[in-house]
Amino acid sequence: MEIENKQEKLVRIAINIPESKRDMIQKVVAKSSYNNVSEFVRAGIDKELDIQMYKDSLDFVVKELSKLIDMKLDGFINSQRKLYANNVRISAVNTYAVGEMMKRILGDEFHNDFIGIVKSAREKANYFVSRKTEDISKEELADFYSIGNVYRKE
Repeated sequence: MEIENKQEKLVRIAINIPESKRDMIQKVVAKSSYNNVSEFVRAGIDKELDIQMYKDSLDFVVKELSKLIDMKLDGFINSQRKLYANNVRISAVNTYAVGEMMKRILGDEFHNDFIGIVKSAREKANYFVSRKTEDISKEELADFYSIGNVYRKE
């Protein structure tokens, strides 16, 4: 950067600063490797310009990092979808098995009650899954959680 400054024409800019800051600058210059106040101020301007340039580039860097993270997460997300699908299948098989056992052990009356509960639960679950959580009232949530409450003794 200093090589560029030697070849580049310098222009004068006048600035006003508080006396206390001028005194601080002079003390720093006296204790540092800077030859004079102008050199110190130019170095400060260069540093601030570098910071601003990096800030401008930050959006680009964040987008690129986000892409890399998404690429890394794709495999994990796909595995979670498969796991979820397997859990849904297992749940469906369990529900069917419980229904069949109830029918065989307890007879048609309890089996019909069970089918009604499952149908109600499925309808309510589908209704709530298709909605945004912030659009669901407290009363609707209380109704949702009352699925099968007679059998859970709530």
